[in-house]
Amino acid sequence: MKGIIDRFEGDLAVILIESENREIHVPIRELPDECKVKSAVNIDESTENVNPVITHDAKTSVKKTQRSTNLRETLLNQKKNSRLKRRK
Repeated sequence: MKGIIDRFEGDLAVILIESENREIHVPIRELPDECKVKSAVNIDESTENVNPVITHDAKTSVKKTQRSTNLRETLLNQKKNSRLKRRK
């Protein structure tokens, strides 16, 4: 299944699994080194392991980042009274 790293709380990563409308907590040491907040991950919750096996999904992370950037640019370029602050 797929998830998104939402935040870090102490030594745990909180991963949101949108398809199941739930979150899981995984020790940060179980994450691949390239994972950070908002990274897309693949999760294998087999019964053999105490913690799920997490792999970074770089392709999905890039797509979501690009989509977010495009949406932000669209909102900033609207002529109406946008509440978003422009970066200088």
